[in-house]
Amino acid sequence: MSPNQRYHHGSLKEALIDQASEILEKEGAEAITFRRLARELDVSHSAPGHHFADRRELLAELAADGYAGLSEAMEEARAGLEPDEWLNAIGRAYVRFGLANPERYRMMFASRLLAGDCPERLTDESSRAYLLLLEAARQGLPQVDPETYFPEVAEAGAWAMVHGIVMLWLDAQLGPVGTEGQLLDLADGILSTHFA
Repeated sequence: MSPNQRYHHGSLKEALIDQASEILEKEGAEAITFRRLARELDVSHSAPGHHFADRRELLAELAADGYAGLSEAMEEARAGLEPDEWLNAIGRAYVRFGLANPERYRMMFASRLLAGDCPERLTDESSRAYLLLLEAARQGLPQVDPETYFPEVAEAGAWAMVHGIVMLWLDAQLGPVGTEGQLLDLADGILSTHFA
């Protein structure tokens, strides 16, 4: 059986995504090339181009998968909880996802993927994840005068907190915070302080 006969009915596209995901987690996005994928999957150098217009399109698909996984983690975290409990649960899920998928997480927020003509699936999945976090932040808002308190500021603040915690951890900038459990406790404390 020839290499090209090994993949049919779309299975090469799935194999490209799986192989790219493996490279991503081990070596980072910069290590992913069409030539390498073709070599490792034993197909022609032109074969990846039949499924993805270019490398950016493939990376966008990997990022979309990441956002889908993040959304699922946040949805699972809030299941069965009261709305005012969502934020801390979702915040922990968000941080845990980032720690478990460091290279994919970095790539998900790479500006070059989201700039310009962003693929529709990436736009949809990133919006879904963001809206889940914003909904939880809105549910966790303190009962104050709406004329002096702006929900959008709190919502952006919630995202900045959890995203910032993940990035600071990935860049080894958090000093004495040494374990995942300590980091999750820190996330809880920060969210509770600002949304109490």
